[in-house]
Amino acid sequence: MAADVSREEVERILQGINIPPRPSLLGEVDRELGHADPDLRRTAALIGKDVALSAAVLKTLNSPLFALRSRVANIPQAVMLLGARNTRCVISGLVLRNSLSSAAASLERFWDSAEKVASINAYICTRLPRAPREEAYALGLFRDCGIPLLMQRFPDYRETLKLAANHERALTEVERVRHGTTHNAVGGIVGRNWGLSDAVCQAIHHHHRPMVVAEDSVLPLVKTLVAVNFLAEHIIETSLNLRPDPLWEAHAGSVLDHLEMSDDVYYEIEENALAMFN
Repeated sequence: MAADVSREEVERILQGINIPPRPSLLGEVDRELGHADPDLRRTAALIGKDVALSAAVLKTLNSPLFALRSRVANIPQAVMLLGARNTRCVISGLVLRNSLSSAAASLERFWDSAEKVASINAYICTRLPRAPREEAYALGLFRDCGIPLLMQRFPDYRETLKLAANHERALTEVERVRHGTTHNAVGGIVGRNWGLSDAVCQAIHHHHRPMVVAEDSVLPLVKTLVAVNFLAEHIIETSLNLRPDPLWEAHAGSVLDHLEMSDDVYYEIEENALAMFN
């Protein structure tokens, strides 16, 4: 595995990357939802100003993840049903996508994967006691956001993705050799700029390292986030994309042990996650 990228190296590389600032609309929604008793009607009014945000909220609520008996067609009702925390997650995802749109042309599959992982992360957390559902959703959305930014910075970055796909070396190792930084290092910087929690930013940094669940130096919450995300990515890779996942064979035992998840629960999660997207 490649050595960690130093902060100095990351800062040097970032001088050539336009990291999007946290949009003002997200700040407004955050301030409203941050109140002890948030006004969801005002939140709905803020969301209603943006057609794309409104569509994303309705699409998410009407997805199989929430299994509603009838479709919801108006924003105030949708926000009430989603609740403050889920609403914040959905908005963050779409705003992130729009903010990186100039760098992420022709990356529809990339954003589709981010949304799937985020949704499965959140679903897994419903099956775990006291699981960090909001943080897990944010990790799913932000974990690979450094990829479109590196694509913006390096004209040959698509070749990096092809090399990683065709060789046994991990993407982060190929990135480190070819570009002097990694997408997870850049993603952690984006997360801090957007006000994500320190635990989520650390999980972004470690999300390609499932072995952290056995490292004493890593916070338990970070371990849980990485474990949940590793499980979600495995389900997508093997069950939806029908590709092998050699990392799973090496680390499945320690990851499931950390989550205190039995084989029966794992298979049920896998089956239900597949149903969400079929």
